Amino acid sequence: MLTTTASMGKKTTNKMNIKKQQKRERSATIVVNSKGDDTLKNLESLLPEDDNERLQKEREREAEEKYREKEEQKRLADDLASAIKNQQKNKKNLFTMNDDGDYDFSQKSIAALCYMLPLLDSLKYSKFLLIQFPLASLALLPLKPLIELWFALGFLQIAVFFGMYLGIVQNQNMSRFVRFNAQQAILLDILLILPDVLTRLFAGMDGQGPTGGIGLQAEVIMFNSVFLFTYISCLVGSVSATSGKTVKLPLIGDASDSQTR
Repeated sequence: MLTTTASMGKKTTNKMNIKKQQKRERSATIVVNSKGDDTLKNLESLLPEDDNERLQKEREREAEEKYREKEEQKRLADDLASAIKNQQKNKKNLFTMNDDGDYDFSQKSIAALCYMLPLLDSLKYSKFLLIQFPLASLALLPLKPLIELWFALGFLQIAVFFGMYLGIVQNQNMSRFVRFNAQQAILLDILLILPDVLTRLFAGMDGQGPTGGIGLQAEVIMFNSVFLFTYISCLVGSVSATSGKTVKLPLIGDASDSQTR
């Protein structure tokens, strides 16, 4: 009986030792496996990348560079379009002012009539043009009563000049639209002093001017050019004023704009 009990105790002890040994072996295996995994990971980091992964990264890099290049081109195109638009806008403003006022009939009429001053003063430069092209006088036919009145004033013409300057241009009660057009008309009339001075300088002793040759041809060209420039400028100015628009005339528009602000 004691022998049987002793043998059973030994078997139980052996089984427990075997289980402990198996447990130690499993623990050692897990440790070895975890160390092995870390080692494999370290080795993988040292090994070169796979060709597919490398190609994929290169494609991604190229795609990103192309995207950046397209964005840069788009930005440059937008900047260029904006610059062109601003240039066109500035070019347009050289001849048209930003004036969106609503003007009544009296303001438009006064602004348009102001251009009669330089037009009437320029008629003395039309003699050669009317001789060469008699039909051109038809354009002045509606102004015949006003022309006769103008030349009948004589020295009082200067009173009209100063009256328009002091009564309209310097009158702050007038709208800027009217004052601007009056200022353009006055500056255009002042420009007519230059050809008048040149005519007097090159006139002969009798004051009649050249009677032939190059001198006469030069005088004809100058007279025709002065009259046509003044006539067209007054026509454009009066028509634009009648329609309620403010147009800058060549040579005098910017000066008129700065003086009537």
